[in-house]
Amino acid sequence: MKKIMKQHQLIALLCASVLLIPKTASADETATGDPLAERLFPPDLILHNGEAIGLSDEKRQEVMSCAERAQARFQELEQALLKEREALVALLDRGKADEPALVKQLDNVIARESDIRKEQFRLMLSLRKLLTAEQQARLNQLRKTHNPSALEARLKEKVARVEAGLQKTASNGGNPSSIAEKMQPFPELMRVGKVQEAEALLDKVLRELEAK
Repeated sequence: MKKIMKQHQLIALLCASVLLIPKTASADETATGDPLAERLFPPDLILHNGEAIGLSDEKRQEVMSCAERAQARFQELEQALLKEREALVALLDRGKADEPALVKQLDNVIARESDIRKEQFRLMLSLRKLLTAEQQARLNQLRKTHNPSALEARLKEKVARVEAGLQKTASNGGNPSSIAEKMQPFPELMRVGKVQEAEALLDKVLRELEAK
């Protein structure tokens, strides 16, 4: 069961890990009237609020496919950026600064950062095309309270409570297998972004454990 619980904790990080860095517009940026933030939608925002905006299973899968393809590209771009940054650090560590070489290498770093930003922009443009005008408007409302870190922390805390409850049941001579079976849909619910259903499942399991 420990293995299952660790898997659940990792799945809770799904949308935050898909987008990668640099982070897209936050609720604070939107609140200040950032015109780009109001018109673009990162995958974590869409998936976390899929149920609230009436996202169909087909569209949900398209969002996930777009994000997964982008993730592979982001990894390549981040490696390229890391290489350029390391080269800049190496130049700075030399005894005598070569200003022209430093400025040229800085340009390389900025270019790789720009590549990442462009890829993010392309991703969010492709996701925007999947949403109706009504869904976009609703997401802009939900964005103001969207807090992936708080959601992640809440889910981790509940998963930990489930794990502790199962261990207590086992130590008291009970059979935790029925509860473990009820937790089986959790990874798939998280994978497809049905966060509300996943959390509802956790709450149901916790109530059952606490009633024992």
